[in-house]
Amino acid sequence: MAITKEFMKNSLKDKSVTWTEFLKNVKHSNSIHCFFEGEDAKYYLDRVEEYTSYSLSDITVYSCDGKRNLLKLHKKISSYEEYNALSKAFFIDKDYGLETIEVDDQVYITPYYSIENFYVNQNSFKRLIIKEFGINIFEDDFKKVTEDFASQYKEFLKIISPLNAFIYSFLKAEEEIIIDKFRLADFIDIKVDTVIKLKDTGFDSLKTYYKEKLERDITRRKQHAENNLNKFNAVIDKVENDFFNNLQKVLDNKETLTHGKIALFFLIKFIEDLKLVNKKSNYFSRKRQSVYIDIQSNNILSNLSQYAQTTDCLIFFLKKYQHVAKEEIMS
Repeated sequence: MAITKEFMKNSLKDKSVTWTEFLKNVKHSNSIHCFFEGEDAKYYLDRVEEYTSYSLSDITVYSCDGKRNLLKLHKKISSYEEYNALSKAFFIDKDYGLETIEVDDQVYITPYYSIENFYVNQNSFKRLIIKEFGINIFEDDFKKVTEDFASQYKEFLKIISPLNAFIYSFLKAEEEIIIDKFRLADFIDIKVDTVIKLKDTGFDSLKTYYKEKLERDITRRKQHAENNLNKFNAVIDKVENDFFNNLQKVLDNKETLTHGKIALFFLIKFIEDLKLVNKKSNYFSRKRQSVYIDIQSNNILSNLSQYAQTTDCLIFFLKKYQHVAKEEIMS
């Protein structure tokens, strides 16, 4: 669904909790007001503090419960001239880049699907290995594990790309897909030295898998189950017609078109197995002591934030707020 002018016009009537919260906080004129889709603040806050002139105590945080709510709020705040002087920053995920979004220079859009993608790359993994496993960059173990990470991630992306294309095709057909229905562990097994496909990821297999999950919801009398299946049946032919073209697009743009949660799944499983083989002393040249990284935590975005990539475009975006803060301090 495109973010149209009519959509934004109607959004101004919305009386959201975040809007009410903002109205209470506007008196803090020396703050930078930061708006996030959800828990993204766990990634962004340290970077806002580092690259702007604002201390953590002067950063006011808002969770908007999704991109569309954030964009509604951005449009609403921008419509009031009295708020123009406030320092405001809005952070949204690019997702698959299918929405038509008109934004100004107060909105940062990730260059990849979402911030989760910032966590899964070679440089981030190297920092994690050095700090969490105590492996020096000049050691053979460092070379071994970083090469295995790169190799297995490449194979993982190749195997899982059809699922990304399947999801992409639904959204391109302007139909929501319940991504949580896909249990990735059903399709792929990730170890430090190999990635094994457990289930076919071709279109027919994904179609059958997803449809069975929707039908199971009906038998379990889950809310909206019948409506979800009807929407699936209405759009699946269009999805199939576009699938193979979309798959090629995903294969050509794996970094930007891999769903963030899918990428993070790989990182979690890889480190999980790395901890296991280290504990059994059958991977590294010696057992690495004091490895306490909590990869299964619900707070993983905070736990691993220090290792996540900080893109040049994000740094450039945040540095724009340096002179603003200095002017406010001087006045």
